[in-house]
Amino acid sequence: MPGTNRPCSEIGDFVRWDAVEGQRHPGLRAMHPVPVLMYHSVGPVPDRSRRRGLFVPVAAFGRQMALLRRLGYAALPISEALVHLQAGSSRRVCSITFDDGFLDNVDNALPILKKHGHRATCYVVSDRIGMTNAWSQAVLGACSPLAGEDALRLWLRSGMEIGAHTRTHARLTRASDGELADEVSGSKESLERRFGVPVTQFCYPWGDHDDRVVRAVRDAGFTGATTTRRGRARASVDPLRVPRLGVMRHHWLPAFWLKVHTRYGDRP
Repeated sequence: MPGTNRPCSEIGDFVRWDAVEGQRHPGLRAMHPVPVLMYHSVGPVPDRSRRRGLFVPVAAFGRQMALLRRLGYAALPISEALVHLQAGSSRRVCSITFDDGFLDNVDNALPILKKHGHRATCYVVSDRIGMTNAWSQAVLGACSPLAGEDALRLWLRSGMEIGAHTRTHARLTRASDGELADEVSGSKESLERRFGVPVTQFCYPWGDHDDRVVRAVRDAGFTGATTTRRGRARASVDPLRVPRLGVMRHHWLPAFWLKVHTRYGDRP
């Protein structure tokens, strides 16, 4: 394993180790699960922020995307990744997702994604487009700008996907039945009407969901939904309860590699 005898952050070290393991265990790729990566912001930490880990540096994000490409991963929007997973494809696939729809996803992450031939999904809070994540003020201690309509149209024109993240970033298990339907179905309808594209994917704000919430997501017509539960997705996964791997500011390249490429990513 890279880094056993010395600090390791060079992409080539991971690629060489992967090639050796592939020769030793030829069935490894056929069994490989799908890592669904969860990001929030890509950029500097705002002043007064109490959750620095949510802001992945641009340079670190670039190294992570380069490593995925060198390891042979096809990074797909979550809707396409789930199709490959359910079809039992042996292709090495991952999915890159961004929660909340921050402007830096377009300004900072999009050029890097395009450089490496990756495609991704951005989960948008439909009634807060072009505003800030004020819902997190009490938790984060700071707010950041969300992508506006023009930025999201650029995201879509670049081959990326948008998914729904409710209308207001609500805690859905606390919502009444009427509020739940409005937050879930309303976000889908609003995004489809505004951008003229199908919106088939959902993400539970705060990771907050239960059986009632999942039923509402299914009834709204979503075919996939992601959680904050840690793990890599396998063929047996419930497509409305897909686990993900959170990528944080403190995850240097060796930790990122372990999450994506080994059973370390499946630890609870």
